Amino acid sequence: MSSRDVSGPYRPAPETGDYGRPRPEHRASQEPRGGYDGAGYSGGRRRRDDSSGRDGDQSAPRGGRGRPGDGWGDYPAGNAPAPAGAGYWTSARAGQGSAGRSAGQSGAGRGAANGTGGYAATATGTRTGAAYRRDRYENGRPGAGRPATSHGGAGNGRGGGRGNGPGRGKVKGNWWRHWTWRKVLGLVAAGFGGLVLLCVAGVSYAYAKTAVPTDVSQAAMQQQSTVYFSDGNTVVGTFGNTNRQLLQYNQISPLMRDAVVAAEDRSFYTEGGVSPKGIVRAAYEDAFNSGGGGGSLQGGSTITQQFVRNYYANIGTEQTASRKMKEIFVALKVAKEKSKAWILTNYLNTIYLGQGAYGVGAAAETYFGVPASQLDAAQAAYIAAIIQSPSYYPTPAGQPALMTRWHYVLGGMVTLGDLSAQQAAAEHFPKVLSAQDQHVGSDPYDSYILGLVDNELQSRYKFSQAQIDNGGLHITTTISKSMMDQLYSAVNQNEKLMAADGGALPSYGLVGAELQDPQTGAIMAFYGGPGENIAAKYCHNTCSDNTVLTREQVGSSFKPYVLATAVTQGMNVQTTNLDGYSPLWIPPDSEGMTPAAGSQADAGYNWFREQNDGDESYGPMTVAQAEAQSSNTAFTDLIHRVGTQNVVNMARQFGVNVEASGLQADVGHVGMALGQDSLSVNEQDTMVATLDDNGTYHPAHIIGRISQGSVSYPAKISSAQVLTPAQDSQVQYAMSFDTINGTGTAAAMSDGRPIIAKTGTTDDAQSAFFIGAIPQYALTVGIFTDSQSDTSTETLNNLGGDVGGGFGGYWPARIWNTFAENEFASLSIQDFPTPQFSGSTWNMFGSGMLPPVSPSPTQATQTKTQPTAPVTHPTQPANPFPAPTPTALPTCGPLTGKPCHGNGGNGGPQPGANGNLASAGAAGFVVLVPLRALRRRRKRKRR
Repeated sequence: MSSRDVSGPYRPAPETGDYGRPRPEHRASQEPRGGYDGAGYSGGRRRRDDSSGRDGDQSAPRGGRGRPGDGWGDYPAGNAPAPAGAGYWTSARAGQGSAGRSAGQSGAGRGAANGTGGYAATATGTRTGAAYRRDRYENGRPGAGRPATSHGGAGNGRGGGRGNGPGRGKVKGNWWRHWTWRKVLGLVAAGFGGLVLLCVAGVSYAYAKTAVPTDVSQAAMQQQSTVYFSDGNTVVGTFGNTNRQLLQYNQISPLMRDAVVAAEDRSFYTEGGVSPKGIVRAAYEDAFNSGGGGGSLQGGSTITQQFVRNYYANIGTEQTASRKMKEIFVALKVAKEKSKAWILTNYLNTIYLGQGAYGVGAAAETYFGVPASQLDAAQAAYIAAIIQSPSYYPTPAGQPALMTRWHYVLGGMVTLGDLSAQQAAAEHFPKVLSAQDQHVGSDPYDSYILGLVDNELQSRYKFSQAQIDNGGLHITTTISKSMMDQLYSAVNQNEKLMAADGGALPSYGLVGAELQDPQTGAIMAFYGGPGENIAAKYCHNTCSDNTVLTREQVGSSFKPYVLATAVTQGMNVQTTNLDGYSPLWIPPDSEGMTPAAGSQADAGYNWFREQNDGDESYGPMTVAQAEAQSSNTAFTDLIHRVGTQNVVNMARQFGVNVEASGLQADVGHVGMALGQDSLSVNEQDTMVATLDDNGTYHPAHIIGRISQGSVSYPAKISSAQVLTPAQDSQVQYAMSFDTINGTGTAAAMSDGRPIIAKTGTTDDAQSAFFIGAIPQYALTVGIFTDSQSDTSTETLNNLGGDVGGGFGGYWPARIWNTFAENEFASLSIQDFPTPQFSGSTWNMFGSGMLPPVSPSPTQATQTKTQPTAPVTHPTQPANPFPAPTPTALPTCGPLTGKPCHGNGGNGGPQPGANGNLASAGAAGFVVLVPLRALRRRRKRKRR
């Protein structure tokens, strides 16, 4: 036996019952207690100790107290090196209280114990812990004490030692020093899983924080405003540059909806707003198939994604991950909150479809000239195909690619069951409109209509220019296209006659005409000029002026304002005679009850001298005669009686802009009665329309109704009673003879129907007017020169080769008649109300000459008398136009109930006022436009 085998079974066994606990008498002993000294056993046989570097770490039991000089192999106490060997126990004890330490070295199993630890060092061996414990109990009692862990550090105090060795036991940090593929894959999987969880948490948070925008993109809602004729379908023109129509779901053809789904997102009705499959498909097509058709890149966005990108504000189109994520989140939420029909409708309204067309409504009109509701399968597929490349496909270079895409869309419609294969095969690539067929507003009057509409929108409805250009307004006007064409035809026909008669309308000559519905104030038609699209040399650079709004002197057509004022002040039209002598000196209106003088010698200071046209002296005249013959002296005398300011107030009630016209500045001048101030065709037509409708004023307007999407704007029209029906009937009576035996007989209709009318002519024939009305319509026609100053050489004399061609009763009356015969002749013949004469007989001749008159409202304290028979003015010749007795009435006409027409008319249909007129919006029409410079007032006016 070698010196290394001195321990083990040869050592005396411990006494029974004493396992590791030293007896009192052995406290000084240094040998370990127990039945063995650390040598292991296997199967009852002692194991040799010549093994080295074997696996396994065993914990040594705590030993008892050793005696000095006694140990394994009689090593000195306190410093007993453990013998080498696998699985051997070394236990040394040398005192008490100091740390014991053992160390396994290089797998050799050597250990050294220092001090009094009582902890054995661990040696390396081949046995497992279980095998050791089995051998330990089978071959000897275990030593008292707890095992020390392998690879331990220094022990402190009693039993504090730990052993170290390179064995395969669990050593701190050892796991990281030995890598395997399983460990690597496990770590990668764990890291990936953590990253996924982190991403899911981040995405969930971002989704929760992303709200659907409440603001709609301004560009998505921009839509040019469209103006229509009174039928609501025929387009006049548009405002703005964004060609878009905002349609409702049922206004879009089902084939159009199906075609877009087949082209852009075939899973639209089943997906949740985002299609991962679509994104993968698009990436595959882009990578391997050049985009799937036409060489263009595929899009992975669904219809919902495209919609939210175009529709909502703050989504944008930049290619960034954050924007794309926001788009996806909003699309997911919109898909939950909105119906598929709502999403698809708004998508079809916002998508750009080339040629300046936004939305399928504009595209249908642009490419095919039909509403979106009438698109067929081939047309719908054509528009849907354009979505992929709207700037390229509609061009000539893009036609081959567009046709390929068109077939792709039809194939998709077959796949989705929208078309059968036979139906798709039968479709032909559609023809589209040429560029010149797409424009609107080609009629000469279109620009004038748009100008009037624009002014009314801003002035009456308070729309800004931006709202008009981009608000998508649908404006239905009161203009009848057929009547508009007929009025232009009437003017053109008479201009040709002028030229044929040797006196063509000069380039500085302007024609203006307007037709109103007197029951509503709606402008049904007008002549605003030859058109802005003709050469300037043919219109004296005035073609851009709308002649119904330009301000010109209106001549004697102003006299109904004076007559209406007198009636409201109590003048009886039937019994009152006016002073028709010529010349006549008229006192200022501050001396309203002072009679006019027949000579300058009888006149006072600053009296106004006036004479009739041709200096005809009529003497006393009935009001009806004075109106029919357009006596200047009679009406200047009458305005001095009623007061110029009162006439201005009356004109304001009729809708005249008294400041712009110069009327207010002309107060005090009795020449106002002769139309020396500047009014417009529109203002004159509104006046006669008011008289036509029993004295009820309706503001002239051209807008019938306005809608913006589903919103309709209420009509803004407010009527006012200017004259009572009884008062108005007297004015109508006085004006009813002008076309019978007055200055306007050229306007009389062949069926003899009643017409109330008045002519107007200015000095040098620079203005000529005819205003006339039947119960159903009021029409005013004016012809005037561009320059109307005293120094201007422009004149309408010899117009049409006739010396009287510049009179209001000539060409203006003929134009009126031409239109009336074409438009009014088919209407039923209606009479004006029977006049209700009231008020008093006014004495216009002075005291003692006429019977007393009742006090007027403004002259309550003054009375005058009036003679019972006509008298001759002392300084004037006999009256060439004898006045009838006050009770005389015509034998036919509106007062007798017997029309002056032989056959009673052709009994045409009742006038069909457009149903929209009753709710039409008023626009303070006459004050809406930039006013031309006021003409220089002239003091002499004629008929």
